Amino acid sequence: MGGRGGWHHWKHGGGFSGGGGFWGGGGGGMPGSRKLSSADLELLLLALLERKPAHGYELIRAVEEQSGGFYTPSPGVIYPALTFLAEIGYAAAEPEGNRKLYRITDSGRAHLEGHRGTAVAILEGLRRIGGRMEQVREAFAGVTDADPAASEDLHQARHALKSALYGKRGCDAAEARRLAAILRRATAEILTPSSLNDDGATVPASQPDRPDLGDRMTDTPRHQIGRMRFDTRRRTLTVTSVAHLTPKMLRVVLTSPELADFDSRGADDHIKLFFSGPDGQPLMRDYTPRAFSQADRTLTLDFALHDAGPATAWALGAKVGDTLEIGGPRGSMIVPDDFDWYLLVADETGLPAIGRRLEELRPGVPVHTVVAVDSAAEIQAIETKARWTAHWVTRDSHGTDDAATLRRAVEGIQLPPGDGYVWIAAEATVAKALRAYVLEDRKHPAQWMRASGYWLRGEAGAHENL
Repeated sequence: MGGRGGWHHWKHGGGFSGGGGFWGGGGGGMPGSRKLSSADLELLLLALLERKPAHGYELIRAVEEQSGGFYTPSPGVIYPALTFLAEIGYAAAEPEGNRKLYRITDSGRAHLEGHRGTAVAILEGLRRIGGRMEQVREAFAGVTDADPAASEDLHQARHALKSALYGKRGCDAAEARRLAAILRRATAEILTPSSLNDDGATVPASQPDRPDLGDRMTDTPRHQIGRMRFDTRRRTLTVTSVAHLTPKMLRVVLTSPELADFDSRGADDHIKLFFSGPDGQPLMRDYTPRAFSQADRTLTLDFALHDAGPATAWALGAKVGDTLEIGGPRGSMIVPDDFDWYLLVADETGLPAIGRRLEELRPGVPVHTVVAVDSAAEIQAIETKARWTAHWVTRDSHGTDDAATLRRAVEGIQLPPGDGYVWIAAEATVAKALRAYVLEDRKHPAQWMRASGYWLRGEAGAHENL
């Protein structure tokens, strides 16, 4: 985010959205069946540390027990999260021999209290998953008195399946997709009503009005959106240039040898910028890496200038030679460049991500952008090989109701045929309204869409993945 700049702080997705570990299942009060985000994992650790101080290994076991064995976070996930909490002052690490005992600090308690609802939802979700795991264990149990009605054939078939899957441990991604497709086809057939043929064998009943689910399962589905995880650490960068792109968009280029192992592969990745607050407390803001050069060891950030905040104040005062501390990114959401078209909608806070995606799209692919800015002076020229159609919505001409003006602009677009990817980033209430319109009125598949509230009017540090 370049416009996330200064408008939000700690990234909780209101649930689980990319990061710390896989979160399966759904319903029951959880906000979707997604992944456990890095920030949510850190919040979970604070909730556990509030109960009592603990070593990293003890926290791993606590999470495993809470989820009934469903989720066992690796040391490579837990210890970087604990280190991060200690660095920002939410936890304290006390050496005990060759180990560290972690305690929650007063700042950590205050942060936890401010996100108590999310923490309770995470803990409850883990407990619910634990209950489901017990059901799964019963379903895949061996021949026991608990299932006396099952035939020997069924028991043998179940054991054969378990043995076959066990033998596939450690398979590559392509093989895993093939196995998943087989299991989905088998599940669909199991759930299909059956009848007996003349030999007394069970065969699926005829259902001419129902499509065969198995036929629609492929081993290599298109448009696979995935997430890559990176090792995270803090880096100190030095400013090499500062320039206005427009009156209200400032570009800062930074460099450091520490960028040698920096990685960012998603157009809407975010990194954390660290500042000191008036009382000395650490402040963080999320920004999109607008560009990154591995060869030159340079990172480019675009700052959308608005009412003063720590990031805006820093950017306005930045000069060559100044330093900035960053962290992350924790990972990248990889959107494949195999869609037939793209629709990117945002206010100025999403412009850095849009600019980066435009520059990275393949030649000739149709892409529409709809962006709300204050005036024509804020319109940016962006180089791209894609077939780009730009729709700029200026508030001085169209009004300040971004939800209404952006929707009208999207309504007027005749999208190309085929499969498309829609990306939305704006003020949270605006993003929600646009997401609802695209899903409900335009009937766009939810799995080929990403919407985020990059900021929330009247609330500092807010961010929401929708």
